[in-house]
Amino acid sequence: MLEKISDFLKEPLPRKVLFFDDMLTPNLIRTLYWLGLVAVIWTGLGHFFSNGFFGLFEAVVYLLGGVIALRVMAELVMLLFKINQNLEKIVDNSDSNAE
Repeated sequence: MLEKISDFLKEPLPRKVLFFDDMLTPNLIRTLYWLGLVAVIWTGLGHFFSNGFFGLFEAVVYLLGGVIALRVMAELVMLLFKINQNLEKIVDNSDSNAE
């Protein structure tokens, strides 16, 4: 983890953002996942404290459904990037084998 942070800090930020050498979205997806998780928990607690007895049921359903849906969506986006990385490896291997 510390190696990734040090690698990130070695290059200037505009180069990372303006050029497409590395993917920026996987890091953003992780950040958005954690922010979404906080939002789901906050809203679930709001349902729990505002709607009386049925608020407990709403909070449990909202928390379980929200956390699972958020995780599935984040994993699907990350899966697309993993597929892209594997396809790049396949292309690199096929280019080196062709020569």
